[in-house]
Amino acid sequence: MKTIASDDNMYQTDILVVGYGSAGLAAALAAKDAHPRLAVLAADKACPGFGGKANKGGGHCAFIPEGGEEAYVEYQVRNLGDYLSEQHLLRDYANATRQVINRMMTYGVQFYGQKKPFSGHPVIPWKVMTVDLDFMQRLARRAKAAGVKFLEKVSIVDLLTNGNRVVGAIGFSLLTGETILIRAKAVILANGNQNWRIMRMWASGRGDGIAAAYRAGAKMRNAEFGSFVGMTSVDHGHMAYGAEDALYNARGESISEFARPFLKDNPNLGTLGGIDLGGNHALLMHWEVKKGNGPIYQNSRENGFVVSPAGRNLAPEVGQADPGWYRPVAHKFWHGLYQKKIQGYRDNQVMKEIVPGFIGECSPVYVGRDMATSMKGLYAAGDICACGNAATGAVPSPPGRNRGTGLMWSWFMGLRAGESAADFAAATSRHCAVDYNQASALKARFMAPLVRTDGITVDEILKPLQHIMSAIDLSAWKHESRMNRALAEVLALKEKLPEMKVEDAHYLSAANEVTSMVLCSEMFFRAALARKESRGWFIREDYPDRDDQAFCQWVVLQHRSGEMSVSFEQLPLHEYRYHPGDRTIKSSPMLSG
Repeated sequence: MKTIASDDNMYQTDILVVGYGSAGLAAALAAKDAHPRLAVLAADKACPGFGGKANKGGGHCAFIPEGGEEAYVEYQVRNLGDYLSEQHLLRDYANATRQVINRMMTYGVQFYGQKKPFSGHPVIPWKVMTVDLDFMQRLARRAKAAGVKFLEKVSIVDLLTNGNRVVGAIGFSLLTGETILIRAKAVILANGNQNWRIMRMWASGRGDGIAAAYRAGAKMRNAEFGSFVGMTSVDHGHMAYGAEDALYNARGESISEFARPFLKDNPNLGTLGGIDLGGNHALLMHWEVKKGNGPIYQNSRENGFVVSPAGRNLAPEVGQADPGWYRPVAHKFWHGLYQKKIQGYRDNQVMKEIVPGFIGECSPVYVGRDMATSMKGLYAAGDICACGNAATGAVPSPPGRNRGTGLMWSWFMGLRAGESAADFAAATSRHCAVDYNQASALKARFMAPLVRTDGITVDEILKPLQHIMSAIDLSAWKHESRMNRALAEVLALKEKLPEMKVEDAHYLSAANEVTSMVLCSEMFFRAALARKESRGWFIREDYPDRDDQAFCQWVVLQHRSGEMSVSFEQLPLHEYRYHPGDRTIKSSPMLSG
C-alpha cells in the first residue's frame, strides 16, 4: 500500500457508474428506481449534463411503432447485420422502444415530432422523432433529485478486481492529479467507445472504459467493425451531410450514380448513403483516387439535404424547423455549426472537395441481454458495448446503419444495465476487499508519465496512430498484407507508450487516452485479420465473399497472460428465427475496384 497515500481520495458506494452521458444517466436513474436505498455514484471527466457526445449531435430518436417489431428485426438481421446479429437482444430492443420513450418522458425528456414522426425507411416500420440538445441537463437534474451523487472532472483509468469479480475502480482528478479510489459492489461502464480523436463531433469517445475492461480481463466482441466513415469537407473539416448522394470525380463523372446499380441488391454493400447509412462511399472515393480520378467533390447544388424536410427538422443548419419540430437549443447549435462551415469555405465554387472522415465507433465490450460483462459485478451500457452486444450485427454501432438509433440504444441499454447492476448490488451483502497492492501497481503505471523526467509527447504517438486508422485501405478496404503492416506499426507505437512524459493531470489524461487508442487499434486489426470474409460493413479485398460455413461466428478478444487472445464463438443459430443457410454469398463485381 506504499504508493496509495493516506490522503488519497477514497469513496465507497453500492453502484459506480463510470461516465454520465446519455446511457450513464439512464443507468443511474434506473438503478435508483429499482432499489432507491442503494448508493449510486457517477464519475466523469465532464460536468453532469455535459458528458458524452449525445448532446453534440442531431438529437434523433428512432423507435419501432406497434406491430412493426418483427419486420424491423428481420430487416436488420437480413439486410444490415448480414446474419451476425444477436437476435434475442435485437428483438428485446424492437419490443421496448415505445416503453423506453415513456420512461424517458417521466425523467423530463421532451420529444418533438410526436404527432407525425418521420418514416425512417421506405420498407421497414422505423420512425424518427427528436429531442432538444439540453436533454442531458434534464436527466442530470432528475438524477440529482433522485439521490445520485456525482464526481466531476475525474478520469477513471482501471478497474479493481478480486479474481473474476470487479470490486471498484481507480483513477485521478483532472484538476489536482490526486488519486481517486472507489469501492463498489457493482460497476457500470458507460464512458463511450473509441473514435481516435479524429472527427470533431465524435472526439470525446476515447476508449478509456474499453481499455479498463480489457486490462481487467473482460471479453471483447466485434472489434473488427469499428470503422465507421462519414463524409468530410476538406475546407472546414466538418461532416458534409447529404454529400454521399452528390459525389463526382475530377472528370465530372457521378460516383453516386455509378454506385447505385451495384449497391442496390448486394448483401455485402447495401445502400451507398441515404436511409441505411451505407459506408461504401469511402471505398468508391478510394478507388477513384487510385485510378487517377481524384480529388472527389460534392456538387453543393445537388445536395439538397440542408433545405429538405429531414435536413431542416433533424439537423437544422438553415431556416426554421416545421411546426412541432422547432428545438431552441438544437436550432442555435446547428445554425452556429453551419456558420462555421460557411466561413471555412475557401471559395464560392459549387464543387466542394470531399474526403472520407474516419469516425470509428469501436465499441467491443462483450455484454449479454442483461448488460452484464464476462466479469462478475461489471456491467456496461451505451456506445462502449454497442458492437459488443452484437445485436446490430456486422456493422459499426452506433448507429448500426439506422439513423437515430444511437440515442434509443443508449437509453435501452442504460435502463437495463442500471436495473441489472442494482439487483446484483442489492443481493450483495457487503463490499469485497480491495487489494491495495494491486491498486498501488495500477497507480504507479498510469501516474508514470507525470513523474518521468524525460520522454516523448503524447502527440508523438497520437498523430501517427491517427494516420494509420484513418487510411481507407487499412480501415475500410482491408487486405491481410496491409493490415499486418498496420498492426506492426501499431505495436511499434505500443512499445513507445512507456516513454510518454506529461506536465500535468490534463495531459496525464491524454496519455491514458492514447494508451487506450493504441490498444483499441490492436484489437481492431487482430479481429479484422481473424475474419477472413466480407460481411456487412466489413469488406476484405482478399476475401470478397461472405462465408457462412466458416464465419457465422463472433470474433472474441481477451487479455490472457499479457497477450491478446483471439477466439471464435459460434452464433446459436438453432435458437434464432432467421438463418443465412449453408452457402457462400458471391460479392458484387464492384468489389474488384
